[in-house]
Amino acid sequence: MGMSAQDKMITVANRLGLTSLKDMQGTTRMVYDSINVGTSVGTFFKGAAQRAFPLTNVGANGNQFQVDEALLVEKIGFFIPTAADGISYEGIGQNNVSVKFDLVIGNKTVIKDATVETGGEQAFYNDGTVASAVIDLEGVGILIPPQVEYYVVAKPFATFARTASTSRLGCYLFGTGALLNFNTTI
Repeated sequence: MGMSAQDKMITVANRLGLTSLKDMQGTTRMVYDSINVGTSVGTFFKGAAQRAFPLTNVGANGNQFQVDEALLVEKIGFFIPTAADGISYEGIGQNNVSVKFDLVIGNKTVIKDATVETGGEQAFYNDGTVASAVIDLEGVGILIPPQVEYYVVAKPFATFARTASTSRLGCYLFGTGALLNFNTTI
């Protein structure tokens, strides 16, 4: 029998010396960031603290979680903001845009040159009609521990021509999370 997402998160945290993570509140968590101008190479989450909602939801901590917070990434998805305000979206398939990306945690590239293709797995219907293209890491999961910077470098490309493309782009990381939990009197 395989290890559950929660067990994997606690095992990795213990190996990193983060023994209090097991006492925190478990949750489903999603962080996202978007670039509202056309780009051929987008770096997501790095510098996101300077962007406001709805372009990102990472808040003032930017691209690192607080003490005793973490995310076990189980899905990585991409979408296209249709306007600079970040409010409306379309799926990457509607523009025949696919994405090649790297996921970097700390100073280590943990996923390199992975692709999310138009017509591949889809999830997160942003407005009830538009799907984002995703890569599923369920059963594997990659832990982003507390206070370690993370970012995604993504390069959009034309799906059928297989050539570099320029596009607005958004990225989200979704999975099992731990939130700081004050269950004791301070």
